[in-house]
Amino acid sequence: MAKTAGQTQTAQAPDKTAAATPKPQSPALVWTVLNHVLLLPLAGAFLPMALFHAGVQDAQGMLAAAVLAVLVVVTHGLCWRMAAKAGERWIAGANLVLGLLSLGALALSSTPSPLVAAVHLGKLFI
Repeated sequence: MAKTAGQTQTAQAPDKTAAATPKPQSPALVWTVLNHVLLLPLAGAFLPMALFHAGVQDAQGMLAAAVLAVLVVVTHGLCWRMAAKAGERWIAGANLVLGLLSLGALALSSTPSPLVAAVHLGKLFI
C-alpha cells in the first residue's frame, strides 16, 4: 500500500449487505406453472364450446375429451423433456405426477386441470 500525505490506502472489503444476483427460475418450472394455472383451465373451459360451434363436437363430448387428453400428454411431455434435459429431476418427476393427475381429473370430472377438479370436488362438501 502506498502512503500519500500521511494516509494509508486500504483495499475496501466487499459489501456483504449488497444483494447477490438472484438465480433465475427454471424454464421448466415456469412452463409447468403456466400449464396448470393458465393453459389447462382455459382449454377445459373454452375448447368444448369451440368444437361445438365448429360443428365437429358430438353429443357425448368424446372429441373434446380426446383433444384435451392429447393436450395434457403433449404439454406435460414437453415440460418433462425440458426438465430432464436441464438435469432437474424433481421437476421432471413432478411433471409426470401432475400429468397423471391431469388425466385422472379429465377422466373423473371432465376437466384437464386438477385444480379445477379439486374445486368441483370441494363444492360437493360445502
